[in-house]
Amino acid sequence: MLFLNQKLGFTFVFLLFLTGSLIGKSIPVGMTDPSILQVKVTVQYPHFIQPWRFKNPEIRQSTGIYIGENRILIPAQAVYFYTSIEIKKPEALKVYTAELERLDPDLGLAILKFNDPNASKDLKAVIFPNEVFLPGTGLVMESKDQRNLEEKKIRMIRLDMDAYSSGYVELPFIEIQSEEKLDGVGELIVDATARIPQGILYQFKENNSGRVIPAFSIKHFIEGKSFSFKGFRFKPLIDSATRNYYGLRKDDLGVLVAEIYPGSSADGVLQLEDVLLEVSNFKIDPKGYFDHPKFGKLNVSYLFHNTNDIDSSFGKKIKLKVFRNKKPVSLELDLKPLPDSAIRIPYGNSRFQTPKYLMLAGIIFQELSEQFLTEHGNQWRNRVSKELLYLNDFYRIKRNQNEGRVVFLSQVLPLSGNKAYHTAHQMILKSVNGTQVQSLEQLQTLVKESTSTYIHFVMSDGFEMIFKKEEIQTLNLEAKQSFQIQKDSNF
Repeated sequence: MLFLNQKLGFTFVFLLFLTGSLIGKSIPVGMTDPSILQVKVTVQYPHFIQPWRFKNPEIRQSTGIYIGENRILIPAQAVYFYTSIEIKKPEALKVYTAELERLDPDLGLAILKFNDPNASKDLKAVIFPNEVFLPGTGLVMESKDQRNLEEKKIRMIRLDMDAYSSGYVELPFIEIQSEEKLDGVGELIVDATARIPQGILYQFKENNSGRVIPAFSIKHFIEGKSFSFKGFRFKPLIDSATRNYYGLRKDDLGVLVAEIYPGSSADGVLQLEDVLLEVSNFKIDPKGYFDHPKFGKLNVSYLFHNTNDIDSSFGKKIKLKVFRNKKPVSLELDLKPLPDSAIRIPYGNSRFQTPKYLMLAGIIFQELSEQFLTEHGNQWRNRVSKELLYLNDFYRIKRNQNEGRVVFLSQVLPLSGNKAYHTAHQMILKSVNGTQVQSLEQLQTLVKESTSTYIHFVMSDGFEMIFKKEEIQTLNLEAKQSFQIQKDSNF
């Protein structure tokens, strides 16, 4: 009888495990489960000030979470510009190699795949659920060097919305606090009681607060789905004079639509100066928040960007109510991912973008990116051209479909043939032979196909440079020999 009860018990546990796996329901992660891996990535970042070069290789350490099918979840920041990836299982000396399978720059996560199909033997997959338990206590599971798995305590405070370090789209994050020292490099977070996965720690600051990517966002990413983007920015409407101007009554709610990204979800649906009153039947307050029944006050972006199955808008039409020209209007909006074409000035290292350049007469032209600006050190905002800074801060996103990239003169390689322009640097290029420039490819074509004897460059501040077309290649050849530059361009 005892044997029969034990057999039935084992069968029940097995069925519970199998059922959980089949329907994607999360199962607890035990202290001794072989799910947490040590990942060492060798990276080699491009040099944005001297774009024909790479920097010295660096080593990045990170935590990896095994998610099944020979795949490992890791923070995206760890694998940008990687050259090799090494992974070590807990309490093992053998090192395995892996390659990048997929990466989402907005969420800040990547999936790696073992090169050895047998590498995942003895590993246990972590299954991320759709629910998060807030507020509550949690455990951080991490593995470092040769030591065993460690656990540290945290408090999960609340859900909020923000863009992650290298992303454009505002996504939900769990704010945490802890008295212990944490790294924020991909550690697994489980709740302290049931040990159900709650997310991945991607940031921890000196004030003992940190941020966790919630489990439902991770589940969405693992399933291969993209993240939607609402496609507009709004301004709070808190002063009575402005509210009166737009025809709102004293007790009306709503925020002002202040910017619409070309080609985005909102393009063609919303209009500038619409007052957004309701989204999915939730009333939006004058600061842009609504009352979520479980998570409390949340930014309106949650109603467009979240992937929590309970109230996700993914794949659905979103109902909007706006006040347009002092009249109420009902609209529907189809959600789409952020179109890359809407980005005018790339931000961060999020999209594996290496710096493009074009050399003409020993003068380096580039397209503006925030990576170039941040290369100037911690005080980069005080050191770079104020015009470039202004463009980066206020014109990162295109205002209209026809707006191109910002092309600028980054530096002049000193040669006797361009001596008159040696002091020029960080200047916006306005036109070449009278044609406005919107990309490096266009600049190259304009110079190459020009039938004029002279090439006439005009900067945005009126500074001019003139070269004979035939001397451009001669000066380029001299620059390549003098400064060990292999190519005139890298596109």
